[in-house]
Amino acid sequence: MGTQNDNTTAASQFRDAFPVSFLIHQLEQKLSAQGRALIARHSDLTLPQWRIIRVVGLGVAEGSTALRKVLGFDKSQFSKTVNQLQARGLVSLSTHPRDGRQFCLSLTEAGRETLHRLAPVVDARNAFLMQALSEDERNVIRTMLLKLTRAAEVSELPDGLDT
Repeated sequence: MGTQNDNTTAASQFRDAFPVSFLIHQLEQKLSAQGRALIARHSDLTLPQWRIIRVVGLGVAEGSTALRKVLGFDKSQFSKTVNQLQARGLVSLSTHPRDGRQFCLSLTEAGRETLHRLAPVVDARNAFLMQALSEDERNVIRTMLLKLTRAAEVSELPDGLDT
């Protein structure tokens, strides 16, 4: 039993030495794997397909470029995934009203049905994840993540930090 505690302590100390960016990367990998498994149990969508349906359903981005950036997809992945969703009849595309280089996505009736069927499952998973945090931690995590996201968007570090 002592060896297990020693190993747990050593692993914890090792993790404490990781930079925050590495810990976030590990978390993202685990969350994506869990998300893929959850979506696969409840539909035949891929995780990127689900993410597009969810974000389009939330109406948080106007136009394909804004949507792609919100999702963090590269152009190729976004285009391929949108084409798959369109072929399945889950989204429809229309010309962007102010920028002819872009398009607007909307959910079809089948897309809305998919959203309404899967959203409660994904929301329950989010609630489960948030239970791992104290109430105080839940109150600050979004603010902290948004601040880290903004800091990660800086391409040139202030003088002295990139040495």
